[in-house]
Amino acid sequence: MIQYQQEDGSILGDPSNVELTQDIIELGWVPPEPRSRWDLLPIVAMAENDAPAWADVPAELRDLVDIRHPRFENFQKLGLKWYQFPALSRLGFDIGGVQYTAAPFIGWYMDAEIGVRNLADSFRYNTLPDVAKALGFDIENYKKNPEYAEIEAMEDLPDYEQLVWMSRAQAELNYAVRWSFLQKGVSCIGTLAASSDWTRFDDEHASKYGYRLNSDPYWIAPPQGSIVPVWHRGGAPNYQPKPLIARHRLDPVKSWRRRRSVVKTPVTRLVKVGEDWVTEHITPVQNSLCIENGTKNLTNGVPTIPKKKVHIYYSSTGTSALKLTEKLRRRVKELPGGFQVDFNILNLLDLRKIKPSDPLLMVVSTTGDGRFPANGAEFEAAMKDRVMEYNGALAVKYSIFGVGDSAYPTFNAASVKLHEFMKAVGGIPIANGLTKGNTAVEALPMKAFNRWWSFVKDSLTGEGANEVATESTEDECFEHHRMLAGFNTGRLLSKSPSETGEGRIVMITMDLGDMDYIEMSHLRLLPYNTSEQVTRTLAALGVSSASQCVPFRDTTMPSLSYGEFFQHYVDLEGRFKDLAWLPEAFPAGDRWDTNGTVLEVLERLPGLQQITDDLRMKVCLDMPLLRPRSFSVASSAKYVGKGLVEIMVRLHKGGRFSDKFLSAIAPGDSIKYTPVTIVPGQDLISSQKHLIAICTGTGFAPVRSLLQQKIRVLMEAESQGMDFVFQSPPISIFVGFKAHDEALFEETLAVAERYGLIDMLFRVPSNKQKRRVQHYVEDNKESVLAKIRDGSIYVCGAKAMVNDMAAKLSDMIGGDVRQSLGRRYVEEIF
Repeated sequence: MIQYQQEDGSILGDPSNVELTQDIIELGWVPPEPRSRWDLLPIVAMAENDAPAWADVPAELRDLVDIRHPRFENFQKLGLKWYQFPALSRLGFDIGGVQYTAAPFIGWYMDAEIGVRNLADSFRYNTLPDVAKALGFDIENYKKNPEYAEIEAMEDLPDYEQLVWMSRAQAELNYAVRWSFLQKGVSCIGTLAASSDWTRFDDEHASKYGYRLNSDPYWIAPPQGSIVPVWHRGGAPNYQPKPLIARHRLDPVKSWRRRRSVVKTPVTRLVKVGEDWVTEHITPVQNSLCIENGTKNLTNGVPTIPKKKVHIYYSSTGTSALKLTEKLRRRVKELPGGFQVDFNILNLLDLRKIKPSDPLLMVVSTTGDGRFPANGAEFEAAMKDRVMEYNGALAVKYSIFGVGDSAYPTFNAASVKLHEFMKAVGGIPIANGLTKGNTAVEALPMKAFNRWWSFVKDSLTGEGANEVATESTEDECFEHHRMLAGFNTGRLLSKSPSETGEGRIVMITMDLGDMDYIEMSHLRLLPYNTSEQVTRTLAALGVSSASQCVPFRDTTMPSLSYGEFFQHYVDLEGRFKDLAWLPEAFPAGDRWDTNGTVLEVLERLPGLQQITDDLRMKVCLDMPLLRPRSFSVASSAKYVGKGLVEIMVRLHKGGRFSDKFLSAIAPGDSIKYTPVTIVPGQDLISSQKHLIAICTGTGFAPVRSLLQQKIRVLMEAESQGMDFVFQSPPISIFVGFKAHDEALFEETLAVAERYGLIDMLFRVPSNKQKRRVQHYVEDNKESVLAKIRDGSIYVCGAKAMVNDMAAKLSDMIGGDVRQSLGRRYVEEIF
């Protein structure tokens, strides 16, 4: 089977054939369009001192077997297939000291080769998690148990829970393979039958000759144990009895590359014309191409931006830290814009090779005696020397997640030591610097890990769950100070409509000054506390002057007044983290009502007006920090005016930004903002291919900005009496909204329709029939499929809608839409 490696590193097809697919593309073979997980590579042969010749597998031999299950209907939705006959690539027959590199191989499959290995192995098609879901595995049922409330996937469960589902999935997949081959009338031997044949033959040989046959157990043992990692390890010595089918002594691809400069014959393609085979000379591709859905390394003539690099290192005693680190790696690689990930054990971390612009993320567990595990012990041993060597001058951005057990007095000692070391060498903490996970509370500390990840994601991209309230530390304040340095100050011009209510969308217009932005981009907006709230907080804590400096212990922290701290750093509308300072403030044990916002609690505690600076500092650091929120721009500066931006905000009762902050400010007031550098839909702006936009609610904002940009171009041409025709076709739009928000959508849609910018528009207001945009997309399946043959899809909305839309589109195209379309499928979740 073929394998396409896409630009983001994801795989479409069989991961074991990464190099083989690329090698054959370099011989001039062109993959079919559209591409799928089940495309077949051509047959390539090469004689000594000759150039390769290749031919596509004839159509009559290309028929695949659809893998279905007679008892589970959901199996068919997985879209699994396999080809009918075994094919060996780059393998020869070794006998009598001679390797025959093109010996014929005749046989048929054993069910386990396909169902247990090819489709199931985690490094092949890795279908067992999806098969388990088809059999009834539902992560939501596990999450009802408080112990598993934070898990996200089967891999987060304890190993005994995973094994029962993986074993069942493996058995049923193997059954489905055998059943499907029988239904197709294709030969396929069963595992038990093949094993019985071998053991009977071996017994007969032993009875006749007095000894059993030499054999390689990995060739004759049923591979059902392959879901357990150690099965793949083999053992020493690696016994390979002859004769056997073995890898070529000389790799044919490497041989060709070494000799192609002296081989005079051209690469040949064989094409079947009628009953005859005709040869064509092919010019090989000299350099590797980017085989990502037909996309070159240029977008409209503009070179792609190199990926940012993130370093991830771990030190683990068991599986918890390793699982979390692998989860971290996947999450970073899945972030929009793409990140290059450097992944390894802590012993191999060389801080001198980390650039200041590249974040360093570390997951570290602690041994029972408070030390680093073995794969981090060498790094620990070198810490003292490294502190002297770097002398506080190593400005590396870092964050640590510690995995420890609070039952031990050395709880998270290794991660704390690493945190102190990084600060000593000059490291700059990001994402809280250090977050401690506790395996005494959760076997896999997902709750703490997810909280840490929300800040890591925010630091890397400026997006994610930005309103998580966590304990403030001086490190966090320092990080917040650095974050504020990247914010600009804009001005609110208007809010509409004037009638507000739960769930309504408000359009705010801001003046950004000289800052420019592109369509479909995002801005991070940071709320702040009002002057009246700051004055009340100063009084509640007995601070005589707003200009009085906050007494941070960290001398590297810039001088900061209490007025600035209470207005732009801490969230007075949030809640205290743990109120651990209360017993110190009120040793008599007085009971106070601590249910409410920071400001409400402070004003209930009059005794705080006479506290020491040290205690006041503890109170301040127990306040949650203000967190920015990311919003898509809903306008084009070319349309609304230079420096102006419109943003769609859905009102949520009690929401820190959408409700409390927006209701507290008026036109003319300032708003802090910063642009988000990563724009997932950037390639769509200048694309000359068809675009289908599917959006709901405020997810319409990016589409609105794109339409405004196109409208402006046509308006300028119209004003000059010119005709202008876009090279890209009109946009197809499916948009859902609540009836009371319709005016915000209709204004731009109506103008775009008048200018012919939309060829297919489905307005889907909320309705009693519960008809959603997804249903209208399904109703127009033929049109949608025709447009995305070489076009793109943009989906933006709530998580449930985006995932449901991906599932429905996958059903429509007969494969995973995200993998099949690659960068031509863009989705954003708000």
